[in-house]
Amino acid sequence: MNTLLVYAHPNLLSFNAALAQAIQEEIEKKGGSIKVKDLYAMNFNPVLGEQDFQGYQTGQLPADIKQEQADVSWADLIILQGPVWWQSIPAILKGYIDRVFSTGFAYRYTPQGPEGLLKGKKGLLITTSGSDQKTAETTGLLTTLNNTVTEAVFEFTGFKEFKQHNFFAVPTVSDEARKQMLTEMRKLIQDFA
Repeated sequence: MNTLLVYAHPNLLSFNAALAQAIQEEIEKKGGSIKVKDLYAMNFNPVLGEQDFQGYQTGQLPADIKQEQADVSWADLIILQGPVWWQSIPAILKGYIDRVFSTGFAYRYTPQGPEGLLKGKKGLLITTSGSDQKTAETTGLLTTLNNTVTEAVFEFTGFKEFKQHNFFAVPTVSDEARKQMLTEMRKLIQDFA
């Protein structure tokens, strides 16, 4: 299985970095191929601009979008991973979605309505939050992520299977709890990939 991990966290020593490493290790253990897109390390431009729109219309895409779309096409499993900031994913990850999952590539409009063009793929949204599970449920955090990312991206673009998973209260739990979260991450990849 070919896996594309699109990862967004600026701190190389963060728990998100440890999750990304665990994901990569588990994919490789299963004999799969993985490409890791560390958006901060890439200095990825998240701003959807005029040149992007022109490229979508003319087929003359900016080089960075062309490369990312080739990698999305290559992947059987796409994992979007990062922290939750202000009830959403980081701007750089949202910008990746805005620029790469574009009309004519990820979806198109037909007389019958929108059609997803990334059929047959699997998707995972992996997030971490400072809030505990009760607070996340009370504030609607998981519903918001589901509506604005998981379904809005994966379902809309035609993925055959997708899910989201959040790790709660990461900054305040014990090291032992974080180790258990890494074990949980590994099991999720073993079962889903």
